[in-house]
Amino acid sequence: MKKVDIRCQSELSLPRACRGVEDQKVQIPIGKGKGDVLIRKIRYAGLFSGIEGFGYAASILGWEHVFHCEIDTFNKQVLKYYWPNATLYHDIKTTDFSIYRGAVDVLAGGFPCQPYSTSGKRLGKEDDRHLWPEMLRAIREIKPSWVVGENVHGIISWDGGLVFEEIQADLEAENYTVQPYILPAYAAGAPHLRNRVWFIATNTSNPGIESM
Repeated sequence: MKKVDIRCQSELSLPRACRGVEDQKVQIPIGKGKGDVLIRKIRYAGLFSGIEGFGYAASILGWEHVFHCEIDTFNKQVLKYYWPNATLYHDIKTTDFSIYRGAVDVLAGGFPCQPYSTSGKRLGKEDDRHLWPEMLRAIREIKPSWVVGENVHGIISWDGGLVFEEIQADLEAENYTVQPYILPAYAAGAPHLRNRVWFIATNTSNPGIESM
């Protein structure tokens, strides 16, 4: 089992894209010369968006919202209100994301936690809400530079860590380097623990990610 970083958020050495720099941009090499670069906003997309807590942070950083995917009617109203220029999809199971191949820098998603939560029946892969395979399909179709996945702490212990390990193996098979973290809510100033597991993955085949 890969070692999980359990330090608090304030102690982590996060990428520059996560350090609160407003209007962040990325440099894309377009030639052999030192100055041959294209400078543009970082492009963000969200799966299982909810009301886009991830996307709110992306907006603070000045990132461009490309699309969201969310099945709940009320949540979609919120998304349309705050990000009217982003394409909005309803169901990840019926959406083909191939048109976004190479067009997304950061793909984030908190895939459903109910299959692994200690507060539920913990049906795991037998639960209809086990949707990591759908998120993996989206990753394969889009090939983003970065992937951010989030789930409950119980995913580590479900079936001896089976899904926890499979997620990392799946990402590595797609040429991503991945590191899991456990970040508690109190690391962001909340008065409670609420541990969450984060999977941070970098596309090793993408030459334009170093500046992020």
